[in-house]
Amino acid sequence: MVSGLPTQATADDADGPLTVRVVRPDQNNAGVAGILVVATDPSGASASGTTGPEGSVVIPTKALSGGRYRVDASIPPTMNGVKPAPQGPGLAGMTEFVDVSGGKAANVTIAVGGGTGDVQLGDRVWFDTDGDGVQDGDEPALPGVRVQLLPCDGTGGPLAEKTTDADGRYLFGPADGLVPNTCFTVKFDFSHVDTSGLPGTPAVDGLRWTTPLASVLPDIDSNVDPGTGSVRVTTGPPGSVDDTVDAGVVGGLNEAGDLVWADVNRNGVQDPGEPGVAGVGVSLQNADGAVIVATTTGPHGQYAFSHLPDGTYKVCFDVTKLPVQYADYQLTKPRAGNPGQDSAPDPATGCTAPVELKAAHIQDRTLDAGLAPPVNRIAAKVWSDLNTDGVPDPDEPGIAGVPVKLRGDDGSQLALTTTGPDGAYSFDDVPDGAYQVCFDLGNLPEPVADFTPAKYVNSSAANPATGCTRTVTVGLGKREGTSLSTGLAAPPNRIGDRVWFDSNRNGAQDPTEAGIAGVPVRLVKDGGDVATTTTGADGAYSFKGIPDGAYQVCFDPKGLPPAYAGGQWSKPRAGDEVRDSDVSLSTSCTQAVTVGVGHRDESTLDAGVVAARNRVGELVWFDRNANGERDPDEPGAAGLTVTMKDAAGRVVATTRTGADGGYLLDDLPDGSDQVCVDLAQLPPQFATFRVPGVDNGCMPPITVGPKPREDLTVKIGLVAAAPAVAPAAEKAGTGGSFPIGWVAFTAVIVLAGAAFTMRWWKTVEQ
Repeated sequence: MVSGLPTQATADDADGPLTVRVVRPDQNNAGVAGILVVATDPSGASASGTTGPEGSVVIPTKALSGGRYRVDASIPPTMNGVKPAPQGPGLAGMTEFVDVSGGKAANVTIAVGGGTGDVQLGDRVWFDTDGDGVQDGDEPALPGVRVQLLPCDGTGGPLAEKTTDADGRYLFGPADGLVPNTCFTVKFDFSHVDTSGLPGTPAVDGLRWTTPLASVLPDIDSNVDPGTGSVRVTTGPPGSVDDTVDAGVVGGLNEAGDLVWADVNRNGVQDPGEPGVAGVGVSLQNADGAVIVATTTGPHGQYAFSHLPDGTYKVCFDVTKLPVQYADYQLTKPRAGNPGQDSAPDPATGCTAPVELKAAHIQDRTLDAGLAPPVNRIAAKVWSDLNTDGVPDPDEPGIAGVPVKLRGDDGSQLALTTTGPDGAYSFDDVPDGAYQVCFDLGNLPEPVADFTPAKYVNSSAANPATGCTRTVTVGLGKREGTSLSTGLAAPPNRIGDRVWFDSNRNGAQDPTEAGIAGVPVRLVKDGGDVATTTTGADGAYSFKGIPDGAYQVCFDPKGLPPAYAGGQWSKPRAGDEVRDSDVSLSTSCTQAVTVGVGHRDESTLDAGVVAARNRVGELVWFDRNANGERDPDEPGAAGLTVTMKDAAGRVVATTRTGADGGYLLDDLPDGSDQVCVDLAQLPPQFATFRVPGVDNGCMPPITVGPKPREDLTVKIGLVAAAPAVAPAAEKAGTGGSFPIGWVAFTAVIVLAGAAFTMRWWKTVEQ
């Protein structure tokens, strides 16, 4: 396993000399010849030597890497009577750890003896960075661990207690109650250690014991039962030294990694027989893109970044310095199969998507990278260029379904594809040569049917006039062209037209009728203002560059200039939609209009102004449910004659309802008059409908002039006629019923835009 923390050195010409001497303290530190000494670096590579007559040996470090080594001394079986000696000041046990990085020299003295004297038990607690259960040269000691010597059954008070020192060492001897040929339990407790100096600074409550007995060499593995934190040990005869009772701790076990392989068939999936690629540079980056640690893939293409704190990471692969046999390979197509069996990095960036490592997801072993043999590929993207700057921004989505044509430098079409869900497209395995791509602007997907290339600059490579990009050449030295992206932008939406003085009051703009300058105009969407403006010298106004959507335009009659102060809106929708007025008399707003794909310009929302006169109007409709309100399924009463009659019944004004049931009685005299509807003109399906509560089709009198001059809220909801006589009510045994001989009649009457309910009683003869 290649550990992600800490970073390992890659060359060791700078490592200093390593000298090991083996001595016998019981013989005045006389040197011992013939002891095999092995130095192992963090990658598992080793160098060895045998002590000479003076007990010394110099270990060559040039072939090793990392600067930090584990040094193991081994007593040959032929050396009868030579045993590990008790550790003491300046005397190491049979396994020691050295640092010769940066040219530092290391001198290690290892003690052996004759196996007589006091017994000794102990060794070391370390932080198992790569979690493999074996002590590596670069893995730090863990000071501050409490170690108790207990009776064999592990119960009762401790016989002695130690705390591991700066080197992670602890030691029990006769003074601690240690005796020969006896069973003891050694218990370890890391609950109070300081983890600030450990790789990844893991939380104490996230620590645990590493895998026990992971090596055939007892000096370098862990002996602690992960479930109990203890180990049972039996001492040997007098003079025996047991320095193999080690304890490995792991923590912060978040891990990311897996494999770099040669995708021989370029299908983006790891197939049987496709080899791993050693020596590929891999870096781990945080969410901000800063490199945390780097490594290279191992002999079989494996890599791992382990013992990472919780956080968001991405893995990036350096394909600029591949091994010679893969020097021209490129990252294969991503996410072509199941995670863990496909390739994760984006070929354009060399990095995977961010992954979050936390308690619920401590490991991601799906971050593989496939290296494909050299092939030419043209791949890019079509995106929605919302700000039309020619640069794809994070909030600008790709556009799916865009037809893309690959053309040779002679203009011939070689291939056709469409963009995927993220707007990406690619042409793979193209021969060496020069190419351009053309986007079929005449067959864009419906949501972007009228989009065009925004700009022929920056990352947007398509010419707006032709939809084709510049050419790109692929071949030796450049196997992939990724610059032929384009941003498509919507044409700008526009809403506007004109406010004019309707001098002849016909509801249409005539050639001699002037525009009105300075009128406040509001653009309204979903009930709120999104923009404001005022009409120009010719009465024109315009709202440009607005997003797709439905809008109303509202005019402020109180903002009319002095020459038109007190003016009224002209009758709406009088005919020609280009020349007529679109303003509702009661709301001063137009009906909602939608701009977007297929309708970018709405330039018919005019407002006609007429001189102030008395007038009455609003709407006539068929009120099917007689609730006094116009519901969505209730149609306007079109084509009916509406008159205004004075107290003597004389007609003082007449008009006809429009297609939507709207009407306007204009130029009325001052006074109190009635609005009447000619019910003889009702269509057959509504032939029985009447003005509520009356038989003559007339509303109660309405007064206009001189103040107020108009009432534009007179809504008339026609209702179906009720039966002339209703059956008498049954006599009820409890209160709340109608008296016998009475029938209740109810009608809804609309007066000046408000609904009133009238109720009266009629005697029914018995």
